[in-house]
Formats: sequence, structure tokens, C-alpha cells
Amino acid sequence: MDEDSLKKEIQIELENLNRLVDEMEQLTNRFTDESGFIETRAAGSILHDFYCGVEKLFEKVAIHIDGELPTGEHWHTELLLQMARPIKGIDVPIISKELLGKLKEYLRFRHLFRHIYGFELKWERFKNLWFSLPIVLDELKTNLKRILSVLS
Repeated sequence: MDEDSLKKEIQIELENLNRLVDEMEQLTNRFTDESGFIETRAAGSILHDFYCGVEKLFEKVAIHIDGELPTGEHWHTELLLQMARPIKGIDVPIISKELLGKLKEYLRFRHLFRHIYGFELKWERFKNLWFSLPIVLDELKTNLKRILSVLS
């Protein structure tokens, strides 16, 4: 994949992530003191989709830069860690250590979401991820802009 193709793929994924933030804002506007399982499940689904989109983006970057993806049982974690390691020859990582820490929380949530019943979701346990989502997306965009300018 050449630079232009990578930039287009990244742009597509960022547009999808922006759409999730729009959905998040619409759902947040519907929250009330009496919000229940439907809102909780919908919020969980959006957070799950967010991290899956981030991971798709990282897969494209990893293939472009390293020519391969991690394998094995812990490949999701390895891919995230790969994005925080300096790129060979450039010595700059795709994402900052600070963003790595934040994205680890979304990865943990994604894992939880896939392995429990939806009725087991507890809003209080993931509401911080919910309200941080737009900020984390902005940080991701900033990190990607920085690395794309270095690669160009």
C-alpha cells in the first residue's frame, strides 16, 4: 500500500470514528436519570465499535509500515503496543504513551463487551470512557497527523 492509499484508508476510518462520536452525542442527549438497559447497551455498542475502528486503522498502518500484523492469542494488545513503539528508521511512534494508556482502557472494554451478556454492563463502570471518547478521538487524529507528516 502506498502513502496515498494509506492516507485514504486512514481518512475513511476517521470518518467512521467521527460518525460514532455523532451517534454518541445523539445518545447522550437522550440520557435521563431514568435511562436504563437500552441506553446502556447502546452506549456499550458504540464504545465497542470505537475500539474496533481504531484497531482497523492500526492494522492498516501496521501493514504499511511493518509489512505484518501481530499474531497469536494476544494480538490485539500486541498491535496496540506496536503502535506505541518507535518506527524503524524514524524513531517516532504512531501514538504517544499517553494515548496508549487511554486506548488500553478501550481495548479492555472491548474485551469485556464481547465476553459478557449485555445485561451485565454497568454504566457507572464505563461512563468515563463514554465521556472521554471525543477527546481520545481528537488525540488519535493529532497523533496520526504528526506521524503522517513524518512519513511523507
